[in-house]
Amino acid sequence: MINWIRKYHVYFWIILIAGLLLYDNNEKKLYAKLYKKEGICTSAIINDVEGYGRGTGYDFKYTFRIKNKTYHSKTDIGNLNIHQAEKLKNKTFMVVFLKRNPHINRVYVKIPVPENFGQLEYKNVLLKKPGIENILEEIPSSSWFWENYF
Repeated sequence: MINWIRKYHVYFWIILIAGLLLYDNNEKKLYAKLYKKEGICTSAIINDVEGYGRGTGYDFKYTFRIKNKTYHSKTDIGNLNIHQAEKLKNKTFMVVFLKRNPHINRVYVKIPVPENFGQLEYKNVLLKKPGIENILEEIPSSSWFWENYF
């Protein structure tokens, strides 16, 4: 048994990593497909800008509340530089999450909203704020799914 584990442990790790990458990719596609149908909008406060890797990129760390429960999440800062991203700390922006899973969400830093911006369906937001549909079509990059869950 021990020899079998030693012989095949590399395959186990390859399958595990491939499975995690496929799951993350599926989450991104799920959001891109369903946010128009199941999207709920609320306000999120950007708490911090955190680097990852060896200075290769940065994520916005933000929190948002749904029915008295606070969710913490991350989204890539996109094409902003670190100095522009730092200026957005402690400001409130729109976050869109899926009704069935709030962990699948994105913050839109191009759409500032008041702190008391309630939970509205995606379609209602489009009706109230004409001209933001193009901004919402630019789906921000997600962080790895396990950063949202753990």
